[in-house]
Amino acid sequence: METTNYTELRKQLKHKLDIVSEDKETVLIHRSGQEDVVMISLSEYNSWMETEYLLSTDANKESLTRSLSEAENGKVVKKTTKNLWK
Repeated sequence: METTNYTELRKQLKHKLDIVSEDKETVLIHRSGQEDVVMISLSEYNSWMETEYLLSTDANKESLTRSLSEAENGKVVKKTTKNLWK
């Protein structure tokens, strides 16, 4: 995570935006006397929102946890696209 302040952010805005969007880096912006702000890419934000949605219900959370556990323990069934609907 990169850290900057408001003044430096204004001076280097394009550079900081490029770091966030191209390098997927998170930038923490320190604001004196106010709450700090975090800048992330839209794709990272959307990923977080999707994860939050998928984990929003206990039933879905349990299903995903069980599926991950099964995958880690090799309890998976492999199918090819050709045989998917057979």
